[in-house]
Amino acid sequence: AVRDGLAAIEAGARAGAADRTDPFAGGALTTGGAAVVFGLVAAGASLLVSVRIGRGLVVELVGLRNTALGIARRELPAAMRRLRAGEEIDIRAEAPVAPGSQDEIGQVGEALATVHRAALSAAVERAELADGVSGVFVNLARRSQVLVHRQLTLLDAMERRADDPGELDDLFRLDHLTTRMRRHAESLIILSGAAPGRAWRRPVPLTDVVRAAVSEIEDYARVEVPRLPERAVVGGAVADLTHLLAELIENATQFSPPHAKVRVSGEPVGNGYVLEVEDRGLGMGRESLAEANARIARSEDLDLFDSDRLGLFVVSRLSSRHDVKVHLRASPYGGTTAVVLLPTDVLRGAPPPGSGAPADGPRATRGHG
Repeated sequence: AVRDGLAAIEAGARAGAADRTDPFAGGALTTGGAAVVFGLVAAGASLLVSVRIGRGLVVELVGLRNTALGIARRELPAAMRRLRAGEEIDIRAEAPVAPGSQDEIGQVGEALATVHRAALSAAVERAELADGVSGVFVNLARRSQVLVHRQLTLLDAMERRADDPGELDDLFRLDHLTTRMRRHAESLIILSGAAPGRAWRRPVPLTDVVRAAVSEIEDYARVEVPRLPERAVVGGAVADLTHLLAELIENATQFSPPHAKVRVSGEPVGNGYVLEVEDRGLGMGRESLAEANARIARSEDLDLFDSDRLGLFVVSRLSSRHDVKVHLRASPYGGTTAVVLLPTDVLRGAPPPGSGAPADGPRATRGHG
């Protein structure tokens, strides 16, 4: 009996201790417990709302970043390329005005659109200014062209009347200087995006075109032009091809020793006709060759402030006009070789034997004795 009594007392003590440690016993949640529970619920709800708001902000920021990158990497470069190509752009269509926004991220987007419109406006103004300057240059170059043409006509008449060999030699030298002046005026016209103006009605033998190009450079006596496998150049491409070859031949003479010869050779190939202008100078480094070939390939991307390479820009413009391929490479003799591939579209078959250059053909090199 005593043992049973002790067991009952022990069980009662354990039940009382369990009741005291149970927060739900005896209505313990009526005050502090309920406050704790509600606090936990509120904290969870605020965390959920914060996560949702944060996700929304991240989405907006990612959209803003993508918009900025799209403007910087695609839209502005594309607009600049179109402007360089002579196209017109609508600033409102390219960068439309967005409705006003009250939040900070929306205002940043509006500021970005404003910067986009300002950049486009500046680019358009620059293109218009460049067009205006080009128009002035073309106008002045055309006037110089007319005067040079009249001077060449007068020199021809004087050369026919001259009997004294010394006087005739001086007239030939003056004729050569005038021919170079004409090419420089045409270079200015070409860089301004216009056509030089000279044209021929009939095809001209390719050998005559090459010799005419040689006659338009200063050191023409250093250039060797063997008799080429004959083809004829269509009249509409004669002036441009003459000018292109003159620029390449002049570069070859300028960047080679004064005593070194420059050789022009050519032969028909499967997809046209190849001309090679080879000098035996110091040559160009690999990086310089790659840069020069890239400039020739980018006919619309011209850096007119690099005056030392304007000849390459002229070559680039003329080659793209007739789909002529020009490539510079190292020569096995240590210099540089300019390879010019003429497409079949600018070529005609060999002219009849003894036909020579037409009456309106290019001016050939004249010897001075």
